[in-house]
Amino acid sequence: MLFLNILIISVLTILFVLNFKNKKLKIPIWKYETEAEMLGKIGEKNVSIMLKFLPKDYRIFNDIYLEVNGITTQIDHLIISNYGIFVIETKNYSGWIYGGDSSEYWTQNMYGKKYKFYNPIKQNFAHINVLESILKIQKYKFVPIVVFAGDAELKINSKNIVIHLFELERFILNYKTKIFTNSDIEKIIEKLRASIVLDENIEDKHIQNIKTRLKQKKEMINHGICPKCKTKLVEKNGRYGKFIGCNNYPKCKFILKKQEVI
Repeated sequence: MLFLNILIISVLTILFVLNFKNKKLKIPIWKYETEAEMLGKIGEKNVSIMLKFLPKDYRIFNDIYLEVNGITTQIDHLIISNYGIFVIETKNYSGWIYGGDSSEYWTQNMYGKKYKFYNPIKQNFAHINVLESILKIQKYKFVPIVVFAGDAELKINSKNIVIHLFELERFILNYKTKIFTNSDIEKIIEKLRASIVLDENIEDKHIQNIKTRLKQKKEMINHGICPKCKTKLVEKNGRYGKFIGCNNYPKCKFILKKQEVI
């Protein structure tokens, strides 16, 4: 499986380069502050290339921005079909990836060096909440997917969908029960297009929005306040050791392992 994953990544990389030369896809290296940001954008492009192999009746939207109550949301890939709305969050990492559904952060282990990144499952559910609000569609009609476009080895403890890029097309096509008519799809797309932000400065605004929210979240956690419900955070003993959780549990299930304190 690892060999197949590497092979597909190599083919997609070649296709990406050819597309870059022939169609002049804009990936300005100078625009990204870190290598991780640039690799993330390349991962998204590779996923968008893979999605082109889906049948034509699957309506695909890549890299869209939505705004609700002044808060921006960026969705890597959105597929609207008769069989559901697939919401895809893309990550482009190598090494070993550890995490679970409830973890606030996941960990990348690269040759013994560990790096944290925000739980992409939670990230994707936030996207679905926004889409649910805009499109007025029940949550069960959305299919959240986290796709790793790199050659990462996934050591994930999750009930949600976390897959490699080479599994994506087959996974989507496995959904065969129709829940939307063609007329439904046209109405959904009309609503979606009306909500997409086309401001050329939206990416910069979105990045600044994220930095502001992360700063506020960090300050709240450092002051012992739950960033989700603003209740007091307390230290608890769990099955796998001590962790910090919301005192309002089970109404609020925010938790933070001690090593995850930021």
